[in-house]
Amino acid sequence: LLDEECWFPKATDQTYVSKVENEMVGKSKFAKPDFRSDADFCILHYAGYVEYKAHKWLLKNMDPLNENIVQLLSASADTFIGNLFKDTDSNPGFSSMANANSGQTSRVRKWMFRTVSQLYKQQLEKLMGVLHDTKPHFVRCIIPNHEKKAGKMVAPLILEQLRCNGVLEGYPYLQAGIP
Repeated sequence: LLDEECWFPKATDQTYVSKVENEMVGKSKFAKPDFRSDADFCILHYAGYVEYKAHKWLLKNMDPLNENIVQLLSASADTFIGNLFKDTDSNPGFSSMANANSGQTSRVRKWMFRTVSQLYKQQLEKLMGVLHDTKPHFVRCIIPNHEKKAGKMVAPLILEQLRCNGVLEGYPYLQAGIP
């Protein structure tokens, strides 16, 4: 939704929030914030409700760095500047994504910018590929009580830690076959 909203010239943060509300209405993980809050919407994550304020999201999503500029900066003779952009070779550029769209001409592609959310999606897909290729194992430390007494277990404390660590949230994903 954020990328779609960025392409409209008269779009504002409030029009984006309206689209999010319309799209997410009735979903169990979405909530409108408390009237005392200045947040625009809330999402229930494994650690609890997280409030989001969409102030300047559209502006922040548009990545002003053209692929040519990034390549130029990554090849900089200044080592500090070069190190800032050293990982750009491993991330395919927007033009390589646009090559899949055969209906567009190369002249149009040169002027298109990669948004932050598009880059995030690319990185997430790459991460999911790595996760599918591995067998991750995690060790989680759970504090059984605040008194540090052996043999004493406080069930609400343990349950809260499991929820905050994402252990309980992870079971539906494991059952679905996602690592």
